[in-house]
Amino acid sequence: MTTTVDLARRFAALHTPAAPLALANAWDVLSARLVEAAGAPAVATTSAGVAWSLGTPDGDALSRDRALDLIARVAAAVSVPVTADIEGGFGADPAGVAETVTGVLEAGAVG
Repeated sequence: MTTTVDLARRFAALHTPAAPLALANAWDVLSARLVEAAGAPAVATTSAGVAWSLGTPDGDALSRDRALDLIARVAAAVSVPVTADIEGGFGADPAGVAETVTGVLEAGAVG
């Protein structure tokens, strides 16, 4: 079984000075699976695409809970590392941002 720590290590290893990491953006489970099936070593969520796919405008209008739910579903659907775009941090202060980051990690994203 691949753990979150394993995925984080795999994701960190993809960052090298010799070869920039190009990340394809997914906005739902299907697009994440397609990105993975195309051979991408990691999947990134896109804040605008996620918001729009959930019927919300881009620009910190999507609630943290809805974003974390989507991140969890994407992370559970693929076997590659997932990195999440969490817009402006989903927090009014450092403690709020820390709460969001904790939620992102608990959802299974590693970046």
